[in-house]
Amino acid sequence: MKMGGLRELSVSACKSAWRMGRENPRKFIHAVKVGMAFTVVSLLYLLDPLFNGIGENAIWAIMTVVMMLEFTAGSTLYRGLNRGVGTIFGGLLAYVVQEMTASTGGAFRAVFIGASVFVVGFVATYLRFFPCVKDNYDYGMGVILVTFNLIIASSYRMPSALGFARLRLYTIGIGFSVCLVMSLIILPNWSGKDLHKSTVKKLETLSKSVEVCVNEYFEDQDTEVMEVIHEVSEQNSDKKLIDECYKGVLNLLDSKSKDEKLAQSASWERWCTRNCRRYPWQQYVKLGDVLRHFGYAAVALHGCLNSQIKLSGKTFALQTFE
Repeated sequence: MKMGGLRELSVSACKSAWRMGRENPRKFIHAVKVGMAFTVVSLLYLLDPLFNGIGENAIWAIMTVVMMLEFTAGSTLYRGLNRGVGTIFGGLLAYVVQEMTASTGGAFRAVFIGASVFVVGFVATYLRFFPCVKDNYDYGMGVILVTFNLIIASSYRMPSALGFARLRLYTIGIGFSVCLVMSLIILPNWSGKDLHKSTVKKLETLSKSVEVCVNEYFEDQDTEVMEVIHEVSEQNSDKKLIDECYKGVLNLLDSKSKDEKLAQSASWERWCTRNCRRYPWQQYVKLGDVLRHFGYAAVALHGCLNSQIKLSGKTFALQTFE
Protein backbone atom coordinates (compact mmCIF):
# COMPACT_ATOMS: atom_id res chain seq x y z
CA MET A 1 0.00 0.00 0.00
CA LYS A 2 2.82 2.36 0.85
CA MET A 3 4.67 1.46 -2.32
CA GLY A 4 1.54 2.13 -4.35
CA GLY A 5 1.08 5.54 -2.74
CA LEU A 6 4.74 6.38 -3.34
CA ARG A 7 4.41 5.33 -6.97
CA GLU A 8 1.33 7.51 -7.45
CA LEU A 9 3.09 10.45 -5.81
CA SER A 10 6.11 10.00 -8.10
CA VAL A 11 3.93 9.80 -11.20
CA SER A 12 1.99 12.89 -10.14
CA ALA A 13 5.21 14.83 -9.51
CA CYS A 14 6.61 13.83 -12.92
CA LYS A 15 3.40 14.87 -14.65
CA SER A 16 3.42 18.23 -12.86
CA ALA A 17 7.05 18.82 -13.81
CA TRP A 18 6.36 17.87 -17.43
CA ARG A 19 3.29 20.11 -17.55
CA MET A 20 5.20 23.07 -16.13
CA GLY A 21 8.00 22.57 -18.65
CA ARG A 22 5.55 22.48 -21.55
CA GLU A 23 3.68 25.57 -20.38
CA ASN A 24 6.85 27.60 -19.85
CA PRO A 25 9.95 26.06 -21.49
CA ARG A 26 12.08 28.94 -20.18
CA LYS A 27 11.97 27.43 -16.69
CA PHE A 28 13.40 24.17 -17.99
CA ILE A 29 16.09 26.04 -19.94
CA HIS A 30 17.01 28.10 -16.87
CA ALA A 31 17.39 24.93 -14.80
CA VAL A 32 19.73 23.53 -17.46
CA LYS A 33 21.79 26.74 -17.42
CA VAL A 34 22.10 26.62 -13.63
CA GLY A 35 23.33 23.04 -13.83
CA MET A 36 25.88 24.01 -16.48
CA ALA A 37 27.09 26.93 -14.34
CA PHE A 38 27.66 24.68 -11.33
CA THR A 39 29.49 22.18 -13.52
CA VAL A 40 31.85 24.88 -14.79
CA VAL A 41 32.72 26.32 -11.37
CA SER A 42 33.13 22.82 -9.91
CA LEU A 43 36.12 22.41 -12.23
CA LEU A 44 38.02 24.64 -9.79
CA TYR A 45 37.87 21.68 -7.40
CA LEU A 46 38.10 18.84 -9.90
CA LEU A 47 41.13 20.03 -11.90
CA ASP A 48 44.39 19.91 -9.96
CA PRO A 49 46.10 22.89 -11.69
CA LEU A 50 43.17 25.17 -10.86
CA PHE A 51 42.81 23.86 -7.31
CA ASN A 52 46.53 24.29 -6.61
CA GLY A 53 46.29 27.96 -7.58
CA ILE A 54 43.06 28.81 -5.76
CA GLY A 55 42.68 26.16 -3.08
CA GLU A 56 39.73 26.15 -0.75
CA ASN A 57 38.76 29.64 -1.91
CA ALA A 58 37.05 27.97 -4.86
CA ILE A 59 34.00 27.67 -2.62
CA TRP A 60 33.40 31.41 -3.15
CA ALA A 61 32.90 30.84 -6.88
CA ILE A 62 30.22 28.26 -6.12
CA MET A 63 28.59 30.57 -3.57
CA THR A 64 28.62 33.37 -6.15
CA VAL A 65 26.70 31.23 -8.63
CA VAL A 66 24.22 30.28 -5.90
CA MET A 67 23.62 33.91 -4.90
CA MET A 68 23.78 35.60 -8.31
CA LEU A 69 22.34 33.45 -11.07
CA GLU A 70 18.69 34.51 -11.38
CA PHE A 71 15.94 33.76 -13.88
CA THR A 72 16.27 37.06 -15.77
CA ALA A 73 19.38 38.83 -17.02
CA GLY A 74 18.54 42.04 -15.17
CA SER A 75 18.29 40.29 -11.81
CA THR A 76 21.63 38.57 -12.40
CA LEU A 77 23.28 41.88 -13.30
CA TYR A 78 21.78 43.56 -10.25
CA ARG A 79 23.03 40.96 -7.82
CA GLY A 80 26.35 40.46 -9.61
CA LEU A 81 27.36 44.11 -9.79
CA ASN A 82 26.23 44.73 -6.23
CA ARG A 83 28.22 41.75 -5.02
CA GLY A 84 31.34 42.73 -6.98
CA VAL A 85 31.31 46.40 -6.01
CA GLY A 86 30.40 45.56 -2.42
CA THR A 87 33.30 43.11 -2.16
CA ILE A 88 35.78 45.64 -3.57
CA PHE A 89 34.56 48.49 -1.40
CA GLY A 90 34.44 46.37 1.75
CA GLY A 91 37.94 45.08 1.02
CA LEU A 92 39.29 48.60 0.51
CA LEU A 93 37.80 49.75 3.81
CA ALA A 94 39.35 46.78 5.59
CA TYR A 95 42.72 47.50 3.94
CA VAL A 96 42.65 51.14 5.03
CA VAL A 97 41.80 50.22 8.62
CA GLN A 98 44.50 47.57 8.72
CA GLU A 99 47.15 49.96 7.38
CA MET A 100 46.15 52.57 9.96
CA THR A 101 46.56 50.07 12.81
CA ALA A 102 49.56 48.13 11.49
CA SER A 103 52.14 50.02 13.57
CA THR A 104 50.09 50.36 16.75
CA GLY A 105 50.00 48.24 19.86
CA GLY A 106 47.69 45.34 20.57
CA ALA A 107 45.26 47.11 22.90
CA PHE A 108 44.87 50.25 20.78
CA ARG A 109 44.54 48.17 17.64
CA ALA A 110 41.78 46.06 19.14
CA VAL A 111 39.87 49.18 20.27
CA PHE A 112 40.30 50.88 16.90
CA ILE A 113 39.14 47.79 14.99
CA GLY A 114 36.10 47.47 17.25
CA ALA A 115 35.24 51.15 16.71
CA SER A 116 35.66 50.85 12.93
CA VAL A 117 33.38 47.79 12.86
CA PHE A 118 30.72 49.78 14.72
CA VAL A 119 31.03 52.82 12.43
CA VAL A 120 30.91 50.83 9.19
CA GLY A 121 28.00 48.72 10.44
CA PHE A 122 26.07 51.81 11.55
CA VAL A 123 26.65 53.81 8.35
CA ALA A 124 25.94 50.92 5.96
CA THR A 125 22.78 49.90 7.81
CA TYR A 126 21.48 53.48 8.06
CA LEU A 127 22.07 54.08 4.35
CA ARG A 128 19.93 51.05 3.54
CA PHE A 129 16.87 52.92 4.82
CA PHE A 130 17.10 55.50 2.02
CA PRO A 131 14.65 54.54 -0.77
CA CYS A 132 17.15 54.97 -3.61
CA VAL A 133 19.71 52.80 -1.83
CA LYS A 134 17.18 50.21 -0.72
CA ASP A 135 15.77 49.81 -4.25
CA ASN A 136 19.10 49.52 -6.08
CA TYR A 137 21.98 48.82 -3.69
CA ASP A 138 20.54 47.03 -0.67
CA TYR A 139 22.27 43.76 -1.52
CA GLY A 140 25.57 45.57 -2.11
CA MET A 141 25.41 47.17 1.33
CA GLY A 142 24.99 43.74 2.87
CA VAL A 143 28.02 42.46 0.96
CA ILE A 144 30.09 45.43 2.20
CA LEU A 145 29.25 44.53 5.79
CA VAL A 146 30.08 40.86 5.33
CA THR A 147 33.35 41.49 3.48
CA PHE A 148 34.60 44.20 5.83
CA ASN A 149 33.87 42.24 8.99
CA LEU A 150 35.26 39.01 7.56
CA ILE A 151 38.56 40.60 6.54
CA ILE A 152 39.08 42.97 9.45
CA ALA A 153 38.25 40.35 12.07
CA SER A 154 40.47 37.69 10.51
CA SER A 155 43.34 40.16 9.95
CA TYR A 156 43.64 40.65 13.70
CA ARG A 157 44.68 37.00 14.08
CA MET A 158 45.88 36.14 10.57
CA PRO A 159 48.66 38.15 8.90
CA SER A 160 47.65 36.84 5.45
CA ALA A 161 44.08 38.15 5.54
CA LEU A 162 44.61 40.52 2.60
CA GLY A 163 45.86 37.66 0.45
CA PHE A 164 42.75 35.74 1.41
CA ALA A 165 40.61 38.73 0.38
CA ARG A 166 42.40 38.96 -2.96
CA LEU A 167 41.80 35.30 -3.74
CA ARG A 168 38.17 35.69 -2.71
CA LEU A 169 37.80 38.57 -5.16
CA TYR A 170 39.30 36.46 -7.95
CA THR A 171 36.95 33.56 -7.32
CA ILE A 172 33.94 35.89 -7.14
CA GLY A 173 35.00 37.31 -10.50
CA ILE A 174 35.13 33.79 -11.94
CA GLY A 175 31.66 32.99 -10.65
CA PHE A 176 30.33 36.33 -11.89
CA SER A 177 31.75 35.71 -15.37
CA VAL A 178 30.08 32.31 -15.55
CA CYS A 179 26.76 33.85 -14.48
CA LEU A 180 27.03 36.58 -17.11
CA VAL A 181 27.66 34.06 -19.86
CA MET A 182 24.67 31.96 -18.80
CA SER A 183 22.34 34.95 -18.37
CA LEU A 184 23.30 37.27 -21.23
CA ILE A 185 24.58 34.97 -23.98
CA ILE A 186 22.87 31.58 -23.68
CA LEU A 187 19.13 32.08 -24.35
CA PRO A 188 18.70 35.15 -22.12
CA ASN A 189 15.43 36.00 -20.37
CA TRP A 190 14.76 39.75 -20.36
CA SER A 191 12.79 41.34 -17.54
CA GLY A 192 11.64 44.12 -19.86
CA LYS A 193 9.85 41.69 -22.14
CA ASP A 194 8.22 39.97 -19.17
CA LEU A 195 6.99 43.30 -17.82
CA HIS A 196 5.59 44.29 -21.22
CA LYS A 197 3.78 40.97 -21.62
CA SER A 198 2.45 41.21 -18.07
CA THR A 199 1.00 44.67 -18.75
CA VAL A 200 -0.64 43.50 -21.97
CA LYS A 201 -2.13 40.53 -20.12
CA LYS A 202 -3.58 42.87 -17.48
CA LEU A 203 -5.30 44.96 -20.14
CA GLU A 204 -6.74 41.87 -21.82
CA THR A 205 -7.91 40.44 -18.49
CA LEU A 206 -9.69 43.65 -17.51
CA SER A 207 -11.35 44.10 -20.89
CA LYS A 208 -12.55 40.50 -20.92
CA SER A 209 -13.82 40.70 -17.35
CA VAL A 210 -15.77 43.91 -17.92
CA GLU A 211 -17.22 42.58 -21.15
CA VAL A 212 -18.37 39.35 -19.50
CA CYS A 213 -19.88 41.17 -16.51
CA VAL A 214 -21.79 43.65 -18.66
CA ASN A 215 -23.09 40.97 -21.03
CA GLU A 216 -24.30 38.76 -18.19
CA TYR A 217 -25.89 41.63 -16.29
CA PHE A 218 -27.91 42.99 -19.21
CA GLU A 219 -28.82 39.56 -20.54
CA ASP A 220 -32.52 38.77 -20.15
CA GLN A 221 -32.92 35.54 -18.21
CA ASP A 222 -35.96 33.63 -17.09
CA THR A 223 -36.97 33.99 -13.43
CA GLU A 224 -36.76 30.27 -12.73
CA VAL A 225 -33.28 30.10 -14.17
CA MET A 226 -32.23 33.01 -11.97
CA GLU A 227 -33.62 31.26 -8.89
CA VAL A 228 -31.62 28.13 -9.69
CA ILE A 229 -28.48 30.20 -10.14
CA HIS A 230 -29.01 31.91 -6.78
CA GLU A 231 -29.54 28.56 -5.03
CA VAL A 232 -26.34 27.14 -6.50
CA SER A 233 -24.38 30.26 -5.58
CA GLU A 234 -25.65 30.04 -1.98
CA GLN A 235 -24.66 26.39 -1.68
CA ASN A 236 -21.18 27.00 -3.08
CA SER A 237 -20.46 30.30 -1.33
CA ASP A 238 -18.20 28.63 1.22
CA LYS A 239 -16.22 26.92 -1.53
CA LYS A 240 -15.42 30.29 -3.15
CA LEU A 241 -16.15 29.12 -6.67
CA ILE A 242 -15.31 32.00 -8.98
CA ASP A 243 -15.10 32.14 -12.74
CA GLU A 244 -11.96 32.43 -14.81
CA CYS A 245 -12.28 36.16 -15.39
CA TYR A 246 -12.64 36.86 -11.70
CA LYS A 247 -9.53 34.80 -10.95
CA GLY A 248 -7.62 36.84 -13.51
CA VAL A 249 -8.68 40.08 -11.84
CA LEU A 250 -7.65 38.77 -8.42
CA ASN A 251 -4.22 37.87 -9.81
CA LEU A 252 -3.99 41.37 -11.25
CA LEU A 253 -4.64 42.93 -7.84
CA ASP A 254 -1.70 40.98 -6.36
CA SER A 255 0.81 41.90 -9.09
CA LYS A 256 2.31 45.09 -7.63
CA SER A 257 5.43 43.54 -6.10
CA LYS A 258 6.06 41.51 -9.25
CA ASP A 259 5.82 44.61 -11.46
CA GLU A 260 8.19 46.58 -9.26
CA LYS A 261 10.73 43.76 -9.28
CA LEU A 262 10.55 43.38 -13.06
CA ALA A 263 10.89 47.15 -13.57
CA GLN A 264 13.93 47.24 -11.31
CA SER A 265 15.54 44.35 -13.18
CA ALA A 266 14.70 45.89 -16.56
CA SER A 267 16.45 49.12 -15.58
CA TRP A 268 19.70 47.14 -15.29
CA GLU A 269 19.26 45.63 -18.75
CA ARG A 270 19.41 48.87 -20.74
CA TRP A 271 23.14 48.48 -21.25
CA CYS A 272 22.78 44.94 -22.61
CA THR A 273 20.04 45.22 -25.20
CA ARG A 274 19.36 48.05 -27.58
CA ASN A 275 15.59 47.56 -27.48
CA CYS A 276 15.28 48.08 -23.72
CA ARG A 277 17.12 51.39 -23.60
CA ARG A 278 14.27 53.66 -24.68
CA TYR A 279 11.52 52.17 -22.56
CA PRO A 280 10.45 54.08 -19.42
CA TRP A 281 9.99 51.04 -17.24
CA GLN A 282 8.76 52.97 -14.21
CA GLN A 283 5.80 54.13 -16.29
CA TYR A 284 4.79 50.49 -16.56
CA VAL A 285 4.62 50.38 -12.77
CA LYS A 286 2.37 53.46 -12.71
CA LEU A 287 0.18 51.95 -15.42
CA GLY A 288 -0.06 48.79 -13.34
CA ASP A 289 -1.30 50.86 -10.38
CA VAL A 290 -4.02 52.39 -12.57
CA LEU A 291 -5.06 48.97 -13.87
CA ARG A 292 -5.23 47.58 -10.34
CA HIS A 293 -7.44 50.51 -9.32
CA PHE A 294 -9.70 49.70 -12.25
CA GLY A 295 -9.60 46.05 -11.22
CA TYR A 296 -11.47 46.90 -8.02
CA ALA A 297 -14.30 48.23 -10.20
CA ALA A 298 -14.33 44.90 -12.04
CA VAL A 299 -14.58 43.10 -8.69
CA ALA A 300 -17.54 45.32 -7.79
CA LEU A 301 -19.22 44.42 -11.10
CA HIS A 302 -18.74 40.75 -10.31
CA GLY A 303 -20.35 41.36 -6.93
CA CYS A 304 -23.40 42.84 -8.66
CA LEU A 305 -23.78 39.63 -10.66
CA ASN A 306 -23.86 37.53 -7.49
CA SER A 307 -26.22 39.86 -5.65
CA GLN A 308 -29.54 38.40 -4.47
CA ILE A 309 -31.31 41.68 -5.33
CA LYS A 310 -30.72 42.51 -8.95
CA LEU A 311 -32.01 45.58 -10.76
CA SER A 312 -33.44 45.32 -14.21
CA GLY A 313 -31.20 46.32 -17.07
CA LYS A 314 -33.25 49.46 -17.77
CA THR A 315 -33.19 50.64 -14.14
CA PHE A 316 -29.47 49.86 -13.84
CA ALA A 317 -28.75 51.87 -16.98
CA LEU A 318 -30.83 54.84 -15.79
CA GLN A 319 -29.11 54.94 -12.41
CA THR A 320 -25.71 54.51 -13.95
CA PHE A 321 -25.95 57.32 -16.48
CA GLU A 322 -27.95 59.86 -14.45
